[in-house]
Amino acid sequence: MKFEVLADIIFEKLKPKMETNRGLSIFAKNRAKFEGWLKVELCEILSEYSVHVIPEKSTALKKKIDVIFQDWAIQLKTINTNYRYRGVEKKTRPITMNVQGVIDGIGILNSTEFDKKGVMFVVFPAEHGHRFWQEHYQKIGTFSKEIKYASFFFKDDIPGVIYFCLIK
Repeated sequence: MKFEVLADIIFEKLKPKMETNRGLSIFAKNRAKFEGWLKVELCEILSEYSVHVIPEKSTALKKKIDVIFQDWAIQLKTINTNYRYRGVEKKTRPITMNVQGVIDGIGILNSTEFDKKGVMFVVFPAEHGHRFWQEHYQKIGTFSKEIKYASFFFKDDIPGVIYFCLIK
């Protein structure tokens, strides 16, 4: 499956789930991570297109790939920011470390023999154009051939962005 098609499927199916899930909104409001939920939902979405979906596959180097789908290896991350938004708990979050986690995930993918490698991550609370986020986004972009994104709002109008990156 081509990157553009896979990204469109992920955004089309995942975005409504993120916008309507009240429990997920509680996580967003409290700046709590939800990578486990994201992995389950992605596997459900991908299983509509193939029986070849495997979560948490170990590599030869004992690193885990979050989801394997057909000939794709996909890492998942959530980046909870400390950007101020109305209705969101004010908490300090290590955004630089979270971004490094995405870059580390890219490193894991690059150590595999998969031809198609992608990293999907959700940034919250944030908007794509947020000036501080753009600095971090540019760092991730240096490791990517292409990045697609979809903006959305959790319940209670908390902004978030889903990104899917094709890795170099």
